[in-house]
Amino acid sequence: MKDILSNYIKISDEEYELFLTKGKLVQYKKGEHLLVTGTFVNKIFFINQGFVRGYRLIDGTDVTHHFFQENWFATDYEAFITGNTSKLFLQALNDTTVYIFDKKTLSSFCNQHVKFEKIRTIIAEKAYLLMVERLKNLQTKDLKERYSNLIQNHPDLFNLVSQRYIASYLGVTPQSLSRIKNKF
Repeated sequence: MKDILSNYIKISDEEYELFLTKGKLVQYKKGEHLLVTGTFVNKIFFINQGFVRGYRLIDGTDVTHHFFQENWFATDYEAFITGNTSKLFLQALNDTTVYIFDKKTLSSFCNQHVKFEKIRTIIAEKAYLLMVERLKNLQTKDLKERYSNLIQNHPDLFNLVSQRYIASYLGVTPQSLSRIKNKF
């Protein structure tokens, strides 16, 4: 995590160690949920090792919202910001280790250590830009283009995630995805 944070702010070993004391290292087994719908979201996860899927249940159908990879943050960011209950499930797709940071503790720490406030801004900006890009792709690109972009930008995803989750993320049935895959 220090390498990731150091890309955005200059921190000493002591500052990093102090930051780590504000989080809790937790392990999740494959299939376990880090977050479930209907709960208030007062924590953010840093994925130290593993892979997490964010999904919603819409009319009983499991719809993949996002994939969260190692070395970045994950949460239901909308609920985290607004204080509303979560609309997302976060599920470990393999054995996953995360640092869990409580919202109030993190906010207090950032207020006391101003340079860390930049990290909160960067997390928000990246979350926003990812959602803008996802929406733009869904609105302007056909399935073949969306699939091609996913392969180019996240080739490792296809070794980690089932086809039905990828299909759901792309907004199509597994059968439609299979037809597109056969053309590649």
